[in-house]
Amino acid sequence: MATLQESADLSMSPRAAGREKKLLERAWDALWAAGFEEGAARRYLAWMLDYIVFHGKRHPQEMGVPEVRAFLADGRFSGPAAAKRVEAAAAIRFLYEVVLKRHWPRGALEDSAETDATRPQQRQEPVYLNGRQPGVKLRDRVRNALRVGQYALETEKTYLAWIEKYILFHGQRPPEEMGALEVEQFLTHLAVNQKVAKDTQRQALNALVFLYRTVLGQKLGKIMAVRGRHGKRLPVVLTRKEVPGVLQRIEGANGVHRLMAEVMYGSGLRIKECCRQRVKDVDLERLQIAVRNGKGDQDRATVLPRRLVDRLRAQVDRVRRLHEDDLARGLGRVWLPTALRRKYPNAERELGWQYLFPANRLSIDPREPQDRIRRRHHIHVDSVQKAIRAAAKKSGLTKRVTPHVFRHSFATHLLENGDNIRTVQELLGHKDIQTTMIYLHVMEGGTTNVRSPLDLLEDEIASTLEP
Repeated sequence: MATLQESADLSMSPRAAGREKKLLERAWDALWAAGFEEGAARRYLAWMLDYIVFHGKRHPQEMGVPEVRAFLADGRFSGPAAAKRVEAAAAIRFLYEVVLKRHWPRGALEDSAETDATRPQQRQEPVYLNGRQPGVKLRDRVRNALRVGQYALETEKTYLAWIEKYILFHGQRPPEEMGALEVEQFLTHLAVNQKVAKDTQRQALNALVFLYRTVLGQKLGKIMAVRGRHGKRLPVVLTRKEVPGVLQRIEGANGVHRLMAEVMYGSGLRIKECCRQRVKDVDLERLQIAVRNGKGDQDRATVLPRRLVDRLRAQVDRVRRLHEDDLARGLGRVWLPTALRRKYPNAERELGWQYLFPANRLSIDPREPQDRIRRRHHIHVDSVQKAIRAAAKKSGLTKRVTPHVFRHSFATHLLENGDNIRTVQELLGHKDIQTTMIYLHVMEGGTTNVRSPLDLLEDEIASTLEP
């Protein structure tokens, strides 16, 4: 492999030498801007120079797929040196794609002597919209990249919010001019000054890593920020006597809020899983609820309380009447994932795909504002949360009651009934049994039915008073 020192000794015309020197300088600047360490940047530059020298000092703009294949198939990449082929290919790709702004010849590695031993073993980070895009705002570039990656709408909002806070923290400097040091400073500020928990800090880190790696195409390297607060938290759980006291005081939406709370407690659903339930996913005969696209994009089935069958059947009838009225007005569409919408063009107007708990108003999808399609979405999460908080306050509880507390209570009460912890794990959709085991610590009586020494002391006092 040619070295950088050897580039000064290359015999070429003055015009060619000037042009080649300019190209390598541009490559060096681009490598630094992309966040490469000095050693890696020098190796990449050496491979670029080696590629040019291999083809008689021809300018890369004058070459393409055949020349790339010929270079990578050279004997220097055989035997023990085969692993170097991966780095050489990456360097040439960087030269074409970033420095020369040319479309990378994707067929360059095909039909060559590449084997499994020479392919990169590490997982490659996807780059949906890398590099600078003149005329496109950074916020729009991040949003587009998130949508290409099929991230959830809530994730999109959260990532955009963290990126905006990061930029404001550094005086609105462009992220391209910053790097690992600025990310460390921001994350340390969150931990030290704002006292955020480790999960919150990790969420901010994930947003910034997405910004640099996926949107800007830059490597951050190792981040050594002060970590957020660590700690193990026990879930808030209602007792069996407290649950009906809260449920009976939930008001709003003509009883729909209370029905949703009962579904969450009786089936262990998260608030968003409950709101997103479709009519077709509630099986009133088999007493089963199918949860689609749950946390981690996982499907699961859980139990349906028998005492809710009649009320859910009445809710389905209400949705049917509402849907028929929408259809009569030329509406009746519901949001579907894009692939399903293309595969089943009429599904968005079918009753089975309608939300079980629909909103009172029609709305326009914020991800498709240009289409101006009015659809009936599900009931808003915030309205359910407010109704449950108000009911807990009326019941006189000092516990912080949220919709998720019903899910915690569902799991804890099942374990207290003697149900198998593996069964509870599957009903909740937990990947790791350790997540489910946290409920063993909040069961009534604990895990070992230990009696307090003070209670034992009272027994001793009573025994001494006996004649």
